[in-house]
Amino acid sequence: MNITYSKRSSFLASCEEAITRNRADLESGFPVQVYLGSGGYNGRVLVTISADDNMMFATNWMSSDPTRFPVRIKAAATALYNCSCFGKFEITHGKGTIRIIKA
Repeated sequence: MNITYSKRSSFLASCEEAITRNRADLESGFPVQVYLGSGGYNGRVLVTISADDNMMFATNWMSSDPTRFPVRIKAAATALYNCSCFGKFEITHGKGTIRIIKA
């Protein structure tokens, strides 16, 4: 399934900051974590961020309603694109913390 990138999100700046600050770790295969506060749905999603598509990212997430895609994970995927981090990533969310690692 393809999901559109976030147009605006209160989580986007925090995700971009964490990716920028820890980019070398992310590129070396280490996880980047960012605490976004309590709330949100727990989950694990694989995403593919492509330099050739500034509108959507690919994901293994399955649903008949793409508007139900977890907003915190969507913000993390958008931050990856905005920071020019392309490729496959695993993004997980649990207890308010986003974890991003190359897949």
